[in-house]
Order: sequence, then C-alpha cells, then structure tokens
Amino acid sequence: MEYRKLGNTGPEVSAISLGTWVFGGDCWGEVDDSQSVRVVEDAVEKGINLIDTAPIYGNGRSEEVVGRAIRDKRDGVIIATKYGLEQKGRSIKPNSSADFVRKEAENSLRRLGVETIDLYQCHWPDPDTPFDETFGEVEKLVKEGKVRYVGVSNFNREATEQALEIAPLASNQVQYSLFDREIEKELMPFCEEKNISILSYGSLGGGILTGKYKEPPTFPKGDVRIFFYQYYKEPFWSKAKELVSALEDIAGKREVPTSDVAINWVLSRREVTSCIVGCRTPEQLRQNLKAADWKLNGEELAGIREEYDRIFA
Repeated sequence: MEYRKLGNTGPEVSAISLGTWVFGGDCWGEVDDSQSVRVVEDAVEKGINLIDTAPIYGNGRSEEVVGRAIRDKRDGVIIATKYGLEQKGRSIKPNSSADFVRKEAENSLRRLGVETIDLYQCHWPDPDTPFDETFGEVEKLVKEGKVRYVGVSNFNREATEQALEIAPLASNQVQYSLFDREIEKELMPFCEEKNISILSYGSLGGGILTGKYKEPPTFPKGDVRIFFYQYYKEPFWSKAKELVSALEDIAGKREVPTSDVAINWVLSRREVTSCIVGCRTPEQLRQNLKAADWKLNGEELAGIREEYDRIFA
C-alpha cells in the first residue's frame, strides 16, 4: 500500500481509504453489521489506515460499526468522521452551530469508542452559521484533545479559503471521478498551493465505473444512486458507457478489474492524497485494494484523456 502525507503536518495515510456510508444501511440497501465489521478489520489488516465515516450514515449506525471493528486495533488507525448535518425525520439540513458541533462530537466519540477523533470534517457548509462560530468550536475541541486534525467536506474554493482563515485545514473531502471533474478548475489548484489534501469520494461514479452495469439498473426507493449520483439516466448513461468501454480495454490488457483503472486514474492526480472507496463485502475490498499495486502509464493516461474529451466535448 502506498502512503501519502495528510495536509501540512498530518500523518501518512493510505492512498486507498475505506468509506463507510454503505454501513448505515439507509441509502445503499440493507447491510449486515457483522459483515461490515469484517470489512473494516480486513481493511486494516491489508494496510488501509484511514477509515471515513459520519453520524448521518444510518443515524450513527456506521460509526457504531466502525467503533466495534477498531476496538482492539486503535493504534495506527486514523478515524475520520464529520459533523454538520442534522436529520429530523426524513429531512436533512446543514447545522454547524457551536452547540450542534459540540453535541455531534460527543456523540461520535461515544459511538466510536475513542478519546480523540483524528480528522474532524464539516460535512457541508452551513449558510446560516458563520464560519467563526463553527470552526471556533472545532478549535476548542482540538485544544481539549478531542480532535486532532481539522478538515472540511464538499467545500468549494471560496468556502475553503474562508475556513482556512480561521482553522488550519488538513483536508477537503470532495466528489471526484472521471464523471465529476469540477474541482479541477479552482479547488484543486488552491488546495495544492495551501497543502490541503484532497480526499476523493464517489470515484467509482456510484458504481458505473466498475463496469458491472450493462443496462441502466432499477434501484429501490431511497437508494442514493437515484438522487445523489445522476449518471444512470440519459443522456449521461450512454456517454458513461462509452468511457467505461475505454477503461475496460485498459483493464483487459492489464488483467485487472475495471474499477481499478478508475481508482488508479484518480490517484494519478498529485493533489489527491487518498481515494475513499466504499465496500460492502470483503471481496469488494480485496478487488479495490489491487488498484494501489500499479500505476497507469503516460500512454494510458493520454488515451483516457483523449476518450474523455471526445465523448464529453
């Protein structure tokens, strides 16, 4: 496993990290907690040291699963969780008020069974709360030893710059894949200049970049791939399949899964410190881990770029 430095002063983190949204059981279909625990345990044993979760994933369920899995493996494991999304019934809204940040932190520490959150990330910007209030409270948590490093998630360039004026940011977790390259315009250059690590999520395009879907699938009500990842609908679907075909050609020659090519492409960007990949089963984990064992060469990267430009021009 390759390891890369988190921010200016952070630890070395694995180039592939484990995302645990699926463990919540509310947006990706029901899951078995015991199997989720095994996925975390296997990930740590195979060299992944960054585990990303959030209280909003299954109303705390994901954090509890991660806590169970790392109970005897805390040393060397970097736990990243989040705050700032409040759920009331079916409604979810940003809330990064000082009181809610404090409440979220205490609940996360309890569910995870740890004394310190290694990386504490604001899940989404809250337009109703000044950054001074939000990050001022997070800085108090740092001084109290309850948080080690400060991060953000889903912050654009302007919001990242504003937050950086108040707190030393180690990272920004954002959606980034061959299907979503918006951050390349402004956010990536800014983060590189300021030594803020990019942690990518959604790098498999909600599953399409694995190559497993030959026809547009039908997902159950409430599945995140209906409302969060819009790649399964036309006119995007047909273009997506064309690009996946190009990745499949590379995968065939390399004798690796197509998903490895997609992950490898993300990791080819020097601004990306770690690619967060969700895994439902130990088998999926083992498959995704292979992406860290090799690198796309210049010819392959150029070929992907040419196909992308042709298809999405």
